[in-house]
Amino acid sequence: MAIAIFAVVTYALTQSVATTLINTLICAVLIQAGYAVAVLWLVAREKPEGKRSAQDARAEVPSSDPSSPTKPGRIGGLPDSRRL
Repeated sequence: MAIAIFAVVTYALTQSVATTLINTLICAVLIQAGYAVAVLWLVAREKPEGKRSAQDARAEVPSSDPSSPTKPGRIGGLPDSRRL
């Protein structure tokens, strides 16, 4: 959508189809390059699976408490539907 608006405004300003196509192509390439850089930056910021802190690892260990709602057959503390 943004590239179409850019093309319309460029054509309105230059009244040249050739200039509009060239400028729009350059704009599209810059937008894609910016998107690729942003995605690579986000991926580089993500912690690798093996480098998590010990606190993160402990938070993911399920509780061994028998009354825990994560017990198989129980969801969020609700009774097991197979017994109803």
